[in-house]
Amino acid sequence: MEPLRSGDPAEIGGYPVLARLGEGGMGVVYLGVSGGGRHVALKMVRDGLDDPQHLARFRREVATAERVRSRYAAAMVAAGLTAPPYWLATEYVPGLTLRQAVERRGPLPPRLCLGLLAALARGLAEIHGQGVQHRDLKPGNVILAPDGPRLIDFGIARGSDQTQITRTGAWAGTPGYVAPEVIREQAQTFAADVFSLAGTVAYAATGRPPFGGGPVEALLHRTLTGDIDVSGVEPRLAGLIRMCAEKDPDRRATLAQLIELTNDAVPLAADASYRGALDTGERLPRDRGEAVTMGLAPEIPRRSRLLLPMLAAGGVGAVAVAVALVVQFAPTGNDGHHGAANQGGAHSSGPSSNNPQGGTTPNGSGTPSSGTPSAPANPNGVPPDKITVQPADEHFKDLKWKDVNTGCLPTSRTEPGAPSDLQTSAPRSATDVKAGGTTTLSMRFKYQRPAKFYVAAQVRQPAQFVGSDSSGIVQSKPKLLTTTGEFVDFAFPGDFAWSGSGGNAALDKGSYTVVWLHVHPNGDAYYIGCDGFAVP
Repeated sequence: MEPLRSGDPAEIGGYPVLARLGEGGMGVVYLGVSGGGRHVALKMVRDGLDDPQHLARFRREVATAERVRSRYAAAMVAAGLTAPPYWLATEYVPGLTLRQAVERRGPLPPRLCLGLLAALARGLAEIHGQGVQHRDLKPGNVILAPDGPRLIDFGIARGSDQTQITRTGAWAGTPGYVAPEVIREQAQTFAADVFSLAGTVAYAATGRPPFGGGPVEALLHRTLTGDIDVSGVEPRLAGLIRMCAEKDPDRRATLAQLIELTNDAVPLAADASYRGALDTGERLPRDRGEAVTMGLAPEIPRRSRLLLPMLAAGGVGAVAVAVALVVQFAPTGNDGHHGAANQGGAHSSGPSSNNPQGGTTPNGSGTPSSGTPSAPANPNGVPPDKITVQPADEHFKDLKWKDVNTGCLPTSRTEPGAPSDLQTSAPRSATDVKAGGTTTLSMRFKYQRPAKFYVAAQVRQPAQFVGSDSSGIVQSKPKLLTTTGEFVDFAFPGDFAWSGSGGNAALDKGSYTVVWLHVHPNGDAYYIGCDGFAVP
């Protein structure tokens, strides 16, 4: 892990960004965390890479990652492809890459190399069985996870039913590991991954590049005409590597043969010396607040949480958008909270007639209002029971909870200046909630303690609750968040069964989305987070 740099985003696709993991030609990979505390690897395409070929390649990477389901590959979690910045979230696999492990500790013992060969052969067989060719197998794309090696980075992987994107005169892969037929631009088959497997295991056994170093031209020439470097390698392992490194793909060992020839290999996860090589010495931050404490992420000033990533993108356009947002969310009154201004300059009370987010109007009817002034703020700072949900962005209307691992999509913009360490709690197990029963929804800020901070919950119910007299959306009355860090609880459906909720609340089978809102003293409510649960 590396600390975040100036201009790095605070969140991607709703996932808080905790640290940097790496950087490549197309983008940067960050460590992120889901609302349930699951770490993810977030790959974000660089600003300015709007070339159609780059975008086509990234979309294909997402499509490939989505179809690959293997215990030997990092699983896809979510992706954002509708608008820049484009991103892909995959399972974060703890551990060193094979390259890092060899650089730090030297070549692996023959027993571990045999186990590595056996595991990667099985992994490639699973992936090939799903119609996907990796095309860039190398030590940097193998992570030594506690339960065995994992293949990562399917950036140039290709399904058997996908068209070629690479330019004429170019080929996909890494010099020193790419197969001869790929270099010659001949018909490429799954056997090319077996050649790359040979180079990867040879590197693990020797600590040396499989075809030496030097200029790329020299590497390619030795790949086409020379022998793979297995000098000093245990004879059985050297023979297996040579079988995988045959120049002619028709003479190359098949994965089925490799699996049979290595069936006596000890599984890496059961090998004590393998487990001993996994210690990275790194502790993962559990959330953004801990990343700040560890020096991996900067503390973001309250009023610039949204503006900093935009300004870092550079350009007059970013500045103009930032200024527009400052105007839109400028403080009103003396309470230090943010209001909203409509185009005419008057304070807006809620969704306009063309705003899709639906929200409860001051009269609690559930019908979006248009141009109705907000209620004046109560002198004591306590908001009214009937709240008015303010426009967020074009994604808010479609915001839905998908599942525990994916969270809520598409990502919607949160209120600028709101605390970023929101924690939520909703039923996670099928035994926790049943149709016709009740459940508890909770939220808090883990580290920050804002004073006089009122919150409300909006629950978007399953489709069967949507009808001519109901939008399927119900809202609670506001509750004051404590300043001692305890969760504030909302009982569902009890706290949502009142005259101003906007509909009928009940627990039935289906998926429920919980939208968390910050309610200002005048009753205006702004989106700060999302969660959800399913009733089996």
